[in-house]
Amino acid sequence: MGPAGPRQGPACHACPAGMVASGAAVTPFGELLAAHRSAAGLTQDELAARASLSVDAVGLLERGGRSPRSRTVRALADALGLGPRERSAFQAAAARRPRPVPLRVPPDLPLRSTPFVGREAELARVAELLGRTDVRLLTLTGAPGAGKTRLALEAAAALAGGYRDGAAVVTLGPLAGPELVLPAVREALGLAEAVAEPALATVVAHCRGRRLLLVLDNFEHVLAAGPDVAELLAACPGVQLLVTSRAPLRLRAEHELAVPPLALPGAERDPAALLEASSVRLFLDRVAAAAPGFRLTAGTAGTVAAICRRLDGLPLALELAAPWIRLLTPEELLARLDRSLDLLVDGPRDLPERQRTMRAMLEWSCALLEPGPRALLRRLAVFAGSVPLDALERVSGPAGGREETLRQLSVLAGHGLVRRPAGGGREPRTAMLESVREYARELLVAAGELETAAGAHLDHYAELAARARSELQGAGQAAWLERLRGELDNIRAALGWAAARGPAEKGLRLAADLGPFWDYAGHRREGLAWLERLLPAAGAAAAGVRAAALHTAASLAWRVGSHDLAIARQRESLGLYRELRDANGVANATRGLGIALDTQGSFEESLRLFEEAVALLRELDDRRHLASALLNLGVGLARHGGDPERATALYEEALGLYRELGNALSMAHCLVNLGNRAKATGHLALAESRYREAAELARPLDSPFHLGVALVGLGDIARLGGDAVAAGERYREALRLFGAAGERQAVAVCLRFLGWFAWATGRPERAARLYGAGEALWPGAAAADGDEEEARLHAGAHAGLAQRLGPDAYLSARRAGARLTLEAALAEGLSAQQS
Repeated sequence: MGPAGPRQGPACHACPAGMVASGAAVTPFGELLAAHRSAAGLTQDELAARASLSVDAVGLLERGGRSPRSRTVRALADALGLGPRERSAFQAAAARRPRPVPLRVPPDLPLRSTPFVGREAELARVAELLGRTDVRLLTLTGAPGAGKTRLALEAAAALAGGYRDGAAVVTLGPLAGPELVLPAVREALGLAEAVAEPALATVVAHCRGRRLLLVLDNFEHVLAAGPDVAELLAACPGVQLLVTSRAPLRLRAEHELAVPPLALPGAERDPAALLEASSVRLFLDRVAAAAPGFRLTAGTAGTVAAICRRLDGLPLALELAAPWIRLLTPEELLARLDRSLDLLVDGPRDLPERQRTMRAMLEWSCALLEPGPRALLRRLAVFAGSVPLDALERVSGPAGGREETLRQLSVLAGHGLVRRPAGGGREPRTAMLESVREYARELLVAAGELETAAGAHLDHYAELAARARSELQGAGQAAWLERLRGELDNIRAALGWAAARGPAEKGLRLAADLGPFWDYAGHRREGLAWLERLLPAAGAAAAGVRAAALHTAASLAWRVGSHDLAIARQRESLGLYRELRDANGVANATRGLGIALDTQGSFEESLRLFEEAVALLRELDDRRHLASALLNLGVGLARHGGDPERATALYEEALGLYRELGNALSMAHCLVNLGNRAKATGHLALAESRYREAAELARPLDSPFHLGVALVGLGDIARLGGDAVAAGERYREALRLFGAAGERQAVAVCLRFLGWFAWATGRPERAARLYGAGEALWPGAAAADGDEEEARLHAGAHAGLAQRLGPDAYLSARRAGARLTLEAALAEGLSAQQS
């Protein structure tokens, strides 16, 4: 277990963003350089002087942290006195470029371009431990600001190439609770929410056959998720975890590696001697970025050494202090540290020693702020993840509006207390380090402002959700999906506050208004969980708010397969809307109840409810909900009502309304249904055009269900046109999408088609297994819109399989398929092209 292949030093950040350099099978240039230098009896200083390079450059080249330029290679070869053969091998080693391997890093936690100072020993130790077969979980522990996250990122960058499936980083800091750890891992791996299974099962299914390094950053506040981590490791033997946390996870598989502060200088005042201490090197590197004219001299060396010692060598403290050299002399800076920094012997004894020092550094940094920026820093603490400027204005409320907010943000950024996250999208956003956020929240509580700030935060996101509800069903759909995906951490924080301490009714309204987002973005289970948590907490909520929340909960419950809950919640919603005499609410809940009852087999009642809803919504001239009701009624008539011509007319009417509204995903849904009707009547060219348009609408919006059903339709067209290979490719692509989203019924439909494909391409045993798997996942899954051609196709395949294999072998293979889990059935289906 562990990463395969040779190791090398820290990744060179000149590599493309998100890529790292892997080792090569031959001797790397850095190792060759070090070997030649040792053979020549030279120190790094002596070689640097001979080659007219800096000592740091030689060290970086030997560690593999930089690729040499051709003139540097020539200078080194001359300085080492290499002969022709050695020189040729030396130049060839320099010319080799490492093979890039993907390292997945979240946009708010990028690989930093600043030098990584003083952690060579820790990097080597991490590589050694992860290279052992008995180390599955390695936890980096240490004080706030000790550099655990940076060390983990650098280690992942250096080691990712040794893992067949690379490495992925998951940032846990913004999460509101341990129940969100596995969903965060799922999202970091690019997996969609599976509506029929918990996040742990989705992650395990993805990782079980992979060799992967997962980095979980900032675990200390979600320690209760430890058992889930243990279960993930037990189920996935090829996965290793590198965790950063202020406290160990206390799991049996855990190996702990403490990350100490950087090495401190001694009492010497010689500048060259001081540079041997990594804390001094880091401090000076960050000073150079802020005050390029500063030089370490015999006169300033002692004071710089004292500053590093006062800050205990903590990287974050050093980075926060260094920019002040723009304004203060080293002596002035040291004096301020003496006045505000807690000494170890005087700090609170209920805090870890290094946390006392970090707290003092943050207190000092904040004490130097004017009241405006200090207040803004406090109120930033209510946000999770990064902060959009409009939300910050709403919560902070400084006099002077946006210009004053930007000025105060600039002050905080100049102090190193906030930063702009990479990949933040089109709107300006601000982020804080988690240790700074934690301290800022204490300031917020001490100032008595927590209730006000958290309430303003909840108000902002409740208003945002109210706007989003209609925008998500119109022309702004794509932009609002992107916006809400970027705000999900803050939405969760607002919902968590409402459920625990805030006005639960407002939280209930927020969760209900996000109904289209939970659905379209693939967070149906999470949305339902929030609603089910808030419904009891908001027992005294206004009847209209409760009715809307019950309707949204019912819709999501139906989506995830909780049909009894869907019927119960929809009946409650309908009852409240009738009491309120809310005609629109009654019509929409009637439509929703029809959907839920259809799933349970009450076809006649569901059709009656759809007809009732359509009539009500026509009378109310509610185009948005009328379009949905027309679509629902059309599906019911096509499948159970025996009136496909009317179904087609209803689809056409719904499509026209959706086009007027600009709802691309609902347009795609209508187009697929129209394609199904055209296909059933033999108009294959028209059907293909419908499916293609649906796919073109759904693909850029990253909606797995809508794209998947369009691809199934295109697969049918290829199959009917005699191109079995193209049909199989489209069915497999759809299966991959449905499987990632946990759409069990759609998975079953795809497995049946892939069973036909295996039969048509001469693999009868595989075909029988796939048919068995599909029928077990969703017994009685009907053909789309009652498609008779599809029913005949599968009936013919079953008859042919029974004849080809013999009745006993055929039933045995079907039963073997029926015993497959969802994950195993997906693997079988996706590998169906193999012989």
